Amino acid sequence: MRVAGFSRFVACLATVIALSPFAVHAQSGRTHAVIVVGIGGTAEYRESFHAEAAQIYTALTTTHGLAKEDVIYLGERVETAPEMISNTSTRANVLQVLGELSQTIGPTDRVLVVLIGHGTDQGGEAQLNVPGPDLTPSDFELAAIAFPSQPLELVHTGSASGGWVEPLAGPNRVVIAATRTAREQNATEFGQFFAQAIAGEGADLDHDNRVSLLEAFLFAKQETERYYQEQNEMLTEHAVLDDNGDGEGSTDASMEGPDGVLASTFALGGAAAAARTTDDPVLARLYEERDAIQRQIDELRVVRTALTEDQYLERMEPLLVELALKNREIREAGGGA
Repeated sequence: MRVAGFSRFVACLATVIALSPFAVHAQSGRTHAVIVVGIGGTAEYRESFHAEAAQIYTALTTTHGLAKEDVIYLGERVETAPEMISNTSTRANVLQVLGELSQTIGPTDRVLVVLIGHGTDQGGEAQLNVPGPDLTPSDFELAAIAFPSQPLELVHTGSASGGWVEPLAGPNRVVIAATRTAREQNATEFGQFFAQAIAGEGADLDHDNRVSLLEAFLFAKQETERYYQEQNEMLTEHAVLDDNGDGEGSTDASMEGPDGVLASTFALGGAAAAARTTDDPVLARLYEERDAIQRQIDELRVVRTALTEDQYLERMEPLLVELALKNREIREAGGGA
């Protein structure tokens, strides 16, 4: 009876994963990133905004193994770093990049957009200050129509970014904002810590050699709060995350939901990156095999709330054992686990 019940459970789990809106996300292909840096206004902000973008760009193209052609950096001034910045961050250029990307992206690829800069709230709509006409959530909502199946992740690290959450929330989307509402318009600190998280500086909370968007969010939020405490200043920004599509960002997102489950499946680094950066064919194969196991773990985490604790553990335990054994193989072959 136990075997029969377990077989039925596996069949049900397979059905749940196949029908889940998160399934295509967990089984995604290439990651494409677009980094947009708005107007600094002063030399201090121009330098700090570029430093954050450069840290993210470098981490994506080195630590996380993304191809340089898959990471586009649009900045206020191309001459600041022509080896990274491909064009100015005008509204027209941003929309053109997204439009061109939609013509070449694969159906199971995923798109990460990071906005860095000053935000405002004009006429009831949040805006990111860029050269020329400002960018708005409406611009991105129109651009997103061209990505019908691909998971979209938008991270806005600037002021008034909370005004982007409700308009852009939807199925298969993660929206992270440095502020809870568009009314929080003071300059933010969240961006510097989010950049540190993507760079892998202490954000890998579950120690699986990868950084998920949930982990990056939690790390940046915690470090932002710590910063204000150390400066003995009142906290003027409250980061939120929405990934269940209801348009209400959570400050306490987690694997238990209601927000945070989908963000936990968007992970950077790990075996996929390592396989692309090693010249050893044996290690490349082992890394790919480990990545496949990790994807199964991610898929199981997504449906955890639909399972009893016994069911979840019964499925998770053999995967964790398999992962540990694969890590041992990698270490014995001279790789990093």
